[in-house]
Amino acid sequence: MSVSLQLAEYWDLVPAVVGGVIGALAGGIPAWLLAKRQSDEALRRNREQRVDNQKALAFSVVVKLLHIINSTISLSNHVKSCMALRDDPDRAHMEPWQVLVPMIGHTDEGSIRFAAEEMGVFAAANEYDLMQDMMLLAVRHSSTLATFQEYCVMRNDFRAIGPRPADFDGQIGGGWLTPEEVDSFKPYTIPMNNVVVGLDAGLEEDVRLARTIAERFGPLTAKHFGVSKFAHLTFPSDDELAAMRQAPNTET
Repeated sequence: MSVSLQLAEYWDLVPAVVGGVIGALAGGIPAWLLAKRQSDEALRRNREQRVDNQKALAFSVVVKLLHIINSTISLSNHVKSCMALRDDPDRAHMEPWQVLVPMIGHTDEGSIRFAAEEMGVFAAANEYDLMQDMMLLAVRHSSTLATFQEYCVMRNDFRAIGPRPADFDGQIGGGWLTPEEVDSFKPYTIPMNNVVVGLDAGLEEDVRLARTIAERFGPLTAKHFGVSKFAHLTFPSDDELAAMRQAPNTET
């Protein structure tokens, strides 16, 4: 009797244990579904936050690009306007340093650089060509401004020791120098001419690169963020650039 009772008590426990396990599983399913829903919601918010952060960084790039592109256009127009004076047959004899006049009011825009986080947005989008072009433009722009500022210093220093105009045709001064006097100034004029010629050629590449970036930036960022339009950068055409140029006041 004792053995039979023990067996009966044992088998009576089986339904209770099984019922407890099934009950525990049934109670755990809603908790798991709730945890999964909360996890999915957290992931969605994280993705949205990541996209918002990328957009903010991309807008920061836009602001820097606007500074660089506008500065590049402004300086290019100034240099081209000055150099165009030599197209006049009456002024074809003038050397590059004689027509390129200094400018004042430069800011520290030449120090603009793109942060690693900003460029990381375009690396994540696999737009490595655009990323490299923007980084190159920033470096070129800085170098170009530094070159022009150095030229301004060189030319102003030369004015302190160079010849004085004997007469003026409007804003252009003129005079006569002996061959010996011309040779005596060549240690100053040759370096200035070299700087001007290099600056003029370099700005053409800066403008070409800036135009390429401006044309590609809007469509590529819109595609990356899945929107119809993100930030559209408009670059002037060659005709529009030519219309912006005006002949500066020049002196020899």
